[in-house]
Amino acid sequence: MNKVIYDNNCSLCIKIKTSIKSLDYFCLFKWIPSSCYKTDKLITKEMLDSTIVLIAKNKILTEFRACRYILSRIPIFFPVIFLLYIPFFSNFFGTKLYKFIARKRRCYN
Repeated sequence: MNKVIYDNNCSLCIKIKTSIKSLDYFCLFKWIPSSCYKTDKLITKEMLDSTIVLIAKNKILTEFRACRYILSRIPIFFPVIFLLYIPFFSNFFGTKLYKFIARKRRCYN
């Protein structure tokens, strides 16, 4: 099972988690609040406070790549998922968009 560590002090993160969890018909993701996750060398407290972290098959994905992975496993997004995999274009703009939203979110850290 894929583990998704999200910032449970952020109302935007909680709303997104709730929405995605309701669409996860195959129960592919286990959602873990960042306050309950024990940090280590690879996943630091600063990382957990600033981005989403996905642990999937011994890989750690963060930011846009984690979001893209999650959306690619949810059937409702299948018709548009190809847009997130356009070489260079999607990585560049997806990362920029993710960082913009992450900076503008209103969290209580």
